[in-house]
Amino acid sequence: MLSYYSKMKQTKFYTGVLALAMIFLASCKNDLDVLAPGEETVSVYGVINPNEPVQNIRINKVYLTNGDALAAGQDANQINYGAGELKVTLQRFMTGSTTPTLTTVGNSTKKEIVLTETVVTTAGGDFNVNQRIWQTTDKLYNSGEYKLTITNISSGKEFTAQTLMVDSVKSYGGMPFIFAPPGYPVHCGSGSAGYVPASIPGTGTQQVAYVDYHVLTASPKIKFKSVPNAKLYNVIMRFHYIDSLTDGVTGIRNYVDMTFPSQRSSTMTGGEPLEVSFNTTDFYSNLANQIPKKTVGSIRNRTAHYMEYIIYACSENMDIFLQVNQPSTSIAQNKPNYTNISGGVGIFASISKTAMGKELWSDFIDEIATNQVTSSLQFVKRYTFICP
Repeated sequence: MLSYYSKMKQTKFYTGVLALAMIFLASCKNDLDVLAPGEETVSVYGVINPNEPVQNIRINKVYLTNGDALAAGQDANQINYGAGELKVTLQRFMTGSTTPTLTTVGNSTKKEIVLTETVVTTAGGDFNVNQRIWQTTDKLYNSGEYKLTITNISSGKEFTAQTLMVDSVKSYGGMPFIFAPPGYPVHCGSGSAGYVPASIPGTGTQQVAYVDYHVLTASPKIKFKSVPNAKLYNVIMRFHYIDSLTDGVTGIRNYVDMTFPSQRSSTMTGGEPLEVSFNTTDFYSNLANQIPKKTVGSIRNRTAHYMEYIIYACSENMDIFLQVNQPSTSIAQNKPNYTNISGGVGIFASISKTAMGKELWSDFIDEIATNQVTSSLQFVKRYTFICP
């Protein structure tokens, strides 16, 4: 199999096979001669998310060139389809059915979504920064299977792909991830902002209802359960804080992420307990390493705001695609290829996002201010809850 740069004069170059930029970068291989003589084909990158307000599908031409592949990649006409050249649609099917069902939450009759096209400007690189994508603002269901159909209007050629939808991780019956009985201090929750009484059913003491990582010898865990149709899970712990500047400017919101190794469920049925863990001292080291990189202006002080827990879940086909496209650790450069695009290359998959913010315990806030690793960051000690 040829790599991205052919050893021959004729270069095969696949566009649009990209890794997820925010969080995710084998076991399956689809053999496909994507550039068979006279055959039209496409490169597709579409990851739909029922939690997001806009869905984007990127579709490029797969091209041949006898010259410099990089120079050809900078030619927008070689990599992009023209305006009105493609029709791109989404249909939804329930398990085992061949009849399309409702596609759009809030619309009781719509059984097909026709995406609209637009040109966006991307970061510079091997390809022209002007890229044509197809979008919809229709709210997608978090269940069923969506089918993508790409039709070349002039030639009639069709390309299709399907993906099972992935729902978001749901409330967990115990600490510490999504646990929200009445009065639990979810960030900006109901009642007194972040406050809970001294004793609340299901939490024990008041203290354990808050995020508290002030014990330096502890190894906290973030627990959750898998959801149907999802294979790969990425967990992010996001610490939100507020910068106050010496020039009197206050209220500059910022955050630092702490990421964890990806988790994979053993089955696709859902309900499997999963977890990540960390040493508390690593949290403080992460703050010390990351916050100086984000500083804007001269800092008067900082306020610890709240903690946000984020879990991304992705479909099995996305997991396979990311594994196949990981950087090679071997001197052997021939890698398998994976695509679920019928007649093309690339990926059409589903992901979901779950996020919940939680208030911080006062001892934890004090430790951030006084810990020898983070004391130079100028965090203040105890404060009243700030919302939002």
